[in-house]
Amino acid sequence: MIYKHILVDVDGRRVNIRLNRAAKYNALLPEMCEEIASAAEQLSANPEVKCIVFSGEGNHFSAGFDVSFEQPAKDTKSVWMANKRMQSAFSRIKELPVVTVCALKGYVVGAGFLLAAVCDLRYATPDTIFYVPELDMGIPFSLGGVATIARYIGITRTTEMVLTCNKITAASPYMESFVTQVLDEEKLMPFVDAIVADVVKRPSSLLLSSLSTLREAERGLLPNPASDLFTMLFVDMEEEAKTVRTNYSKRFKS
Repeated sequence: MIYKHILVDVDGRRVNIRLNRAAKYNALLPEMCEEIASAAEQLSANPEVKCIVFSGEGNHFSAGFDVSFEQPAKDTKSVWMANKRMQSAFSRIKELPVVTVCALKGYVVGAGFLLAAVCDLRYATPDTIFYVPELDMGIPFSLGGVATIARYIGITRTTEMVLTCNKITAASPYMESFVTQVLDEEKLMPFVDAIVADVVKRPSSLLLSSLSTLREAERGLLPNPASDLFTMLFVDMEEEAKTVRTNYSKRFKS
């Protein structure tokens, strides 16, 4: 199939999905999230496929949601439904019946951070930058992002990242529970390739049963988040927040 925002190739029991908006630092669009989830679901349904590797074209994994995107929906219900579709896309990736791996470098921001979080294994270069800029953008960190990130780095670190918008590198002790392993850039993809080669040799029944118990254990550590989509509508009521959003988005519009 031909995709608009991603590059996909199938290599036997492995699928590679690369975010393909390098000029925009692979910033995510609603339709892009849908494309990623739909491609991953379709390809993971192949009995031969056992692993999907997510990465980004260019120097960055993803700069998060594309703030230059003009939301066509303006009424409350349409905005809520658009946000729900994005959250659903991340949930669908999380529940894929294959092992999901992220190769991370450059910026891993906001919604891009969340995309990495819903994968099973995450490998990154030391200078990979994790960043939750939503308050600077004039919006809350939603789509279940707070609870998802807190599963890995804890509520105290998540609180600091969300409220201060500080940038944290993969080499920081903050990220020890999030990044599976930190590797120099020249070693990143060879190491990922070796891990994937080992994974896809295993019987599907063992992979599926292990994924099921691992994901259940994760949910037991911290339950799935309640819907936070209405927080996006709440901030529309305040003029000061609207001004922050407008000023932030101007920085990214040519």
